[in-house]
Amino acid sequence: MQELMKFLFGSADLMPHGNCFLWQPGLLWLTVTANIVIALAYFSIPVALLYFVYKRKQVEFKGILLLFSLFIFSCGTTHVMHVVTIWRPVYGLSGIIDALTAGVSVVAAVMLWPLIPKALLIPSPSELLKANSLLQDEIRYNLKIQNELKRLNQDLDKTVELLQQSNQAFQESEQRFKHVVNVTPAAIYTLLFTGHDRYPYRTTFISDAFLSITGFAPSDWYSNDSLWIDRLHPDDREQTIELMEQLKETGQLNHQYRFLHKDGTYRWIHDKSIMTRTSTGQIDEVFGAWMDVTEHKEAEEELHLAAITFESLQGIMITDPDATILRVNQAFTTVTGYAAEEVIGKNPNILHSDQHDQLFYEDLWRQLQIDGRFEGEIWDRRKDGSIFPIWQCITAVKNNRGETTHYVAVFTDLSEKKKFEEYISQLAFYDPLTDLPNRRLLLERIEQVLIQAKRKNTYAAILYMDLDRFKVLNDSMGHQTGDELLVQVAKRLKQSIRQEDTPTRLGGDEFVILVHTDTNHQDEATQKILNLAEKIMRKLNEPYLIKGNEHYFSSSMGVTLFSGQCQLVATDLLQQADTAMYRSKEKGRNTISFFDRSMQEAADKRLQIENALRMAIEQQQFMLYFQPQVDRTGRIISAEALIRWNHPDKGLIAPNEFIPIAEETGMIQQIGAWVIEAACSQIKLWQQAGRDYAYLSINVSSQQFRQKDFVTNVRRAIVQADIESSRLMIEITESVLMQDINDTVEKMQALTKLGIAISIDDFGTGYSSLAYLTQFPLSQLKIDQRFVKNIDADKNSAVIVETIIAMAGNLGLKVVAEGVETERQLMFLVDKGCVVFQGYFFGKPVRYMSMILRHP
Repeated sequence: MQELMKFLFGSADLMPHGNCFLWQPGLLWLTVTANIVIALAYFSIPVALLYFVYKRKQVEFKGILLLFSLFIFSCGTTHVMHVVTIWRPVYGLSGIIDALTAGVSVVAAVMLWPLIPKALLIPSPSELLKANSLLQDEIRYNLKIQNELKRLNQDLDKTVELLQQSNQAFQESEQRFKHVVNVTPAAIYTLLFTGHDRYPYRTTFISDAFLSITGFAPSDWYSNDSLWIDRLHPDDREQTIELMEQLKETGQLNHQYRFLHKDGTYRWIHDKSIMTRTSTGQIDEVFGAWMDVTEHKEAEEELHLAAITFESLQGIMITDPDATILRVNQAFTTVTGYAAEEVIGKNPNILHSDQHDQLFYEDLWRQLQIDGRFEGEIWDRRKDGSIFPIWQCITAVKNNRGETTHYVAVFTDLSEKKKFEEYISQLAFYDPLTDLPNRRLLLERIEQVLIQAKRKNTYAAILYMDLDRFKVLNDSMGHQTGDELLVQVAKRLKQSIRQEDTPTRLGGDEFVILVHTDTNHQDEATQKILNLAEKIMRKLNEPYLIKGNEHYFSSSMGVTLFSGQCQLVATDLLQQADTAMYRSKEKGRNTISFFDRSMQEAADKRLQIENALRMAIEQQQFMLYFQPQVDRTGRIISAEALIRWNHPDKGLIAPNEFIPIAEETGMIQQIGAWVIEAACSQIKLWQQAGRDYAYLSINVSSQQFRQKDFVTNVRRAIVQADIESSRLMIEITESVLMQDINDTVEKMQALTKLGIAISIDDFGTGYSSLAYLTQFPLSQLKIDQRFVKNIDADKNSAVIVETIIAMAGNLGLKVVAEGVETERQLMFLVDKGCVVFQGYFFGKPVRYMSMILRHP
């Protein structure tokens, strides 16, 4: 590096170039000045070229220009170095610069020749002038075109302006059309024919009115071609579609139909449409308008109904605002008796009765003025002077200004309704046969008496009565005779009590009297009630004259006494009196019993038995016991079946504990049916075991015997058991025998045809006439055990037994003496001619006949 620097600038041992000019100093400065000017000239040339290249970005020979600029610059540098070497001999640097200048000049010279052909292609000034002339012509032509385009643009602007004005006018016209369409009550539409089989039209325009008429917005119609057809009323759809087909032929259509609104209601639509066609006859469009005529249709219907109503069965009167009658209908004449010409022009006060004062009519008129309506019950007077009730509705008819133009009065004659209400009230609270209060009214009266007794701290009582053996009379002599007896009983009860007391018929032969005393002492109240009860009993025991014959009837009475401090309700008190009445029946009838706590316990026990009895029927908890019937030799010839209830907890329960309850509740029919089936099954077992008993007798209750299908049920049981019908004997009491004699005879004859024997049980205790016995197909009489038991002690009983045996023999009937307990009784019966016996003397009822060991 030091060597290089020494070469370039190491001039200390060299002589400056200026020494050559020592001989002529003036020549030195001339040389210096000339070289400096030349150098500056050289330096300015590349600057100008570089500036040109800088300004002219797209220069064809930019590379050679830059190289040429470098060449001129280096030439200028050599002149500068000539000046420097005059005073400083840096000939190494000067030589290097000269060498570089020589290299650049050679490169520039070499590169210049290939560029000459390209440079020759550059137009000459004359060519440029010619081209410039042509360019000027082109420019003038373009200016001409530009001017023409400017003129056309101005014309186009005017055309656009006209189009804008036309478009604005069209939009304004369209807006006016929309306003007209939207304010008109009709809904405007246009349709395009599509040719679709089911939906041949597509909606192209829908006015906003469709939204209010149908509930569907225009967008709904545009998006659903089937909307119209799908929502036509089913009854109108077929006809409407046919009319739309006729539109193709007629070109116009005017029809009405029902359309289902979006809210689910049908609206009546008046649809008027026309169809346009193209020049070739093809269907173009359908233009139409909808009108909602629902209110018009309803108004027509109302007018039609009004016309019918005016001539309806209701009276109608129309007046002007001053209450002058203008018109009345035929029903008005029918109800009031006034012809139309007799009342027109007059005031409605011609109908006023004395039932309402002037204040009533003033209030009526005031209400009409305020509310425009009056409705209520009014009593009017007919032309003949009779007074009658009406239900009247008066309505003020107003015009658009709210002024009353007419009054319309519609009324209904309530005469028959009032009579019917009285009749219904009578039925609701009174017994139709006796005109006594019924159970419903009695319960209300008891509640009222409880309130009075509490307020006054007094006692009251309920007397519950039931006629003894009323059913025998009712069944034997008919319901008409029974009704006549009940009417006489009701009359006697009214005669026996005070006016403030309440006599009641609960139903059947049950009567109740509600009595309110004026005392607050229990003993005194009890004595007063007892005296009244005895008075009533005496009155009821007097003979009754029915169909020319005297009849005697007693009654059983139960009484419950209560005070104002009682916590029970009416039904509980009535139940207490009923319970006491049943105690009287248990005591032998024709007695009076006051309710006490033990009776309630008995009633509760009875209810328990009733519920348990229902379960016993479902679970078949019954069994048959048998008591033998023997002949004079002591041989068992037959038996009587006696039912027992085998309770799962209480064991065997005797019939006298549950049969009365079964009869009262109707369960006796189910129990009786079981007895028949069980007896037939037992007969079959005896036949299979070789026991040749003549028959097995069963007792049949009145309810069971009165069943329409009783004989059928007996026949079915015999067939199912596969036994001989003669092996079964049916026992009925005298009371059953005398109830509905025709039915009794018919059933007995049907049973006899089956081969079933019939016996009268407890004979001698009933009311049967000996003459009646010859009418019935009987086989046997059973002497009541009470007569047999008293043969030794009561002469009359002995005579009765002897008479029954003799009578039965004369009638050809067998006799069974029931209740034989001693040998002396047996000997008496044998002596009098009795041949069949039954009683403890021969054996108690047993589960199996084989258990009987003693045979006298």
